[in-house]
Amino acid sequence: MLGPGPVFSPSSSLPGATGSQGSTARLKCWSRQKNNARQEGVHPEFLLMDSHHLEFPDNTFDLVVSRNVTWTLYDPEAAYTEWKRVLKPGGRLLVFDANWYMQHFDPEMEQTMRRGILQYREKYGQLPAKFAMYRLEEYWKRLPLVGTKRPLWDRAVLWKLGFQDIVCDENISYLTALDDISQMLYGAAAMFMVRATRVTQEEEDLQTIAEYWDGRSPEQSIACLSELASPQREAYLKLLSTYLPAGRKLRVLDVGTGCGFLAILLAEEGHEVTGVDISPLMLEEAAYCANSRSAAVDFRPDNAEKLPFGDNCFDLVISRNLVWTLQNPETAFSEWHRILKPGGMLVYLDANFYLHLFDPQQKEQLEKFRQAAGVRESTPLYGTGHSSTSVMDSVAPRLPLSAQKRPKWDKKALSQARFHVLAAEPCSSRLPGAEKEQIQYAATPMFFITAQK
Repeated sequence: MLGPGPVFSPSSSLPGATGSQGSTARLKCWSRQKNNARQEGVHPEFLLMDSHHLEFPDNTFDLVVSRNVTWTLYDPEAAYTEWKRVLKPGGRLLVFDANWYMQHFDPEMEQTMRRGILQYREKYGQLPAKFAMYRLEEYWKRLPLVGTKRPLWDRAVLWKLGFQDIVCDENISYLTALDDISQMLYGAAAMFMVRATRVTQEEEDLQTIAEYWDGRSPEQSIACLSELASPQREAYLKLLSTYLPAGRKLRVLDVGTGCGFLAILLAEEGHEVTGVDISPLMLEEAAYCANSRSAAVDFRPDNAEKLPFGDNCFDLVISRNLVWTLQNPETAFSEWHRILKPGGMLVYLDANFYLHLFDPQQKEQLEKFRQAAGVRESTPLYGTGHSSTSVMDSVAPRLPLSAQKRPKWDKKALSQARFHVLAAEPCSSRLPGAEKEQIQYAATPMFFITAQK
């Protein structure tokens, strides 16, 4: 527990709690903490420590809990970063706090506090000596969270730090305000609770990828409808039909469907199509695009590496611009093999957008083609510092395929997943595109893979 003060640490009274430790920077509280613990018959370890700089190794604790601490910190975001560091993956953060001194910025809170002060004075004749919430004092004017709307601030910062399962209860005073001092004098600043879970780096990256595509969903939806109304539609249909059995209705899975371009394309050809994606907003846009085209597609929120379908149930698995984003592509290939019927086909289109970060020759090529296309620094290309791709750029170095030379890698991995690779070649000869765009992406050309179970 962080900043337990003189009050008995609740973490040490949790059923089955072991190894409870409290840190405080206030020497006067130390002996009182120990006395209170002895009275309760428990033996937590109390340490003098700065909450911004904890002297514990990474991944030490299952639970980090604080009460009335965050508002006092000179750099609360840095403290939350530190608390995340000492939490184990899967560990929980619990913050109990209040918007202390917010009455100086919120007229409604000010009126509530003044009413409470009058009620207390009428009942007891005077105010408690330690009560000073109504005073203007220099020390709290320097605190960054005084005057900040919380727990909205906490939710935003914890989200930015990669915490998940963030839950805020904005008023738990009914549980904590048990006497007149709490109810009348401090009641204007309701105690709140924030709960968050630290996840693994892989889980954090997966959430970041989903949020990145959420953010791109409106523009991708526009592009999808535009492609479906352009020569691209027939070009993709021709490319796919080369490898598909003719004359019968196929059960198709579009993995990483995005806004549903391939799914809608094949649904319009009479096939039974399911589209899955981890981005909720992409799926909303996909449904919009399908409705716009009167196409029947079953869109579902699922992970490409762990699909909820039985064995041998699809004739075709398709994908476009997904594989490079996968955290465990070999797992995905095995999963796609599992759900395909014997003789079923896998067709996907992809590119290696981040190889230039690992390959100097590739980086030189990329710069050459960008200059030939007249591409400015403001053009949104992956891994070139553009703000619109910065979120994906932050994750890409940890994605296994960023550093692989493809499609050479794909052919080997698919063979290991028991696929028979039929084709692996660039898309440039099969799919039309603007001349400038073709030059611009010449260093990272899209390719397509066809394989059979």
